[in-house]
Amino acid sequence: MNLTEEAVILQVMGIRMYAFGAYVALGALGSLVTLCVMCRVYRMKPGTAFLTFLLSALCGLFCSRISFCLMNQELGKMMPLHSWFEVSGGGWSMFGLIGGVFLGGWLSGIISRQKRGRIIDALSIAILPLMIAERIGENRIEDFDISRTLQNEFLAKSFLAVGEDDRCLMTYYIAAAVCLVLFAVLLIKASRGCRAGNIAVTFLLLFGAASIITESLRYDYFLSISFVGLQQVAAAVMLAIGVALAIYRSGRPKSVLAVAAAVSIPLMVGAVIGLEFALDRTTWNKILIYIAMIITVSIPAGLGLRLLKTGEEGRRQ
Repeated sequence: MNLTEEAVILQVMGIRMYAFGAYVALGALGSLVTLCVMCRVYRMKPGTAFLTFLLSALCGLFCSRISFCLMNQELGKMMPLHSWFEVSGGGWSMFGLIGGVFLGGWLSGIISRQKRGRIIDALSIAILPLMIAERIGENRIEDFDISRTLQNEFLAKSFLAVGEDDRCLMTYYIAAAVCLVLFAVLLIKASRGCRAGNIAVTFLLLFGAASIITESLRYDYFLSISFVGLQQVAAAVMLAIGVALAIYRSGRPKSVLAVAAAVSIPLMVGAVIGLEFALDRTTWNKILIYIAMIITVSIPAGLGLRLLKTGEEGRRQ
């Protein structure tokens, strides 16, 4: 599958470029600027932002592509190994990108001998402009990152729907809005000051929970098994990691709150699987199902945030 054959071309000041690539490039620039600002706020060594950006970009691209090929059983088996590294063929995994970016930040902290938690905090904020631009840029790729055909007449006539006969949600705009809100939330949290690493854990909690919903909304015909999307599974894993880190960082792993947070993860997974089954195999009201799903994923995320706050309060005493 060669993506360049169907890509939309833009011409700016006589220069021809791929529209989606232009969005990603602008997002990467925004991420670099944000990273420079955050590194200055955290008073890191000169050059830390550029070293971190370079390592994170390399690790992010590599992990994003490899994770996509590993998760996509059909495409991964069809392609010879050398094709896994071809930029124009196949696709990429957003969660692989996030993991690679954080790996790059961890390596940067080791090389520069600075707090890895602070660098990954800065990256948690800086990666969001790239994600916002990338999601918006998906509108230039035909029939990509949209929902299944809408059965609800209200949603089908909304501004978020696309298509003439078979109306679908433009889920890329919803995902972009989620990233924009998260960007604002993390900036506010960073401005108030917190323990190194807590911004990153907050990112894992909130982005993981929100992505369970957005990945459910969109129809991923590349990374899915039956009615379960593998990216949605990755989002649940991200949320679980966030909860585990919040429990550890609270300093009270045996408290009632910590136990409740730990127990909420398997309960959430079971509930989400049941709700996904209902979405795919029943005629129940889809809006009510999604309301139930939002409430379900909010419980472990909320408990994780409370644990982080408990840990912060304990350190001040």
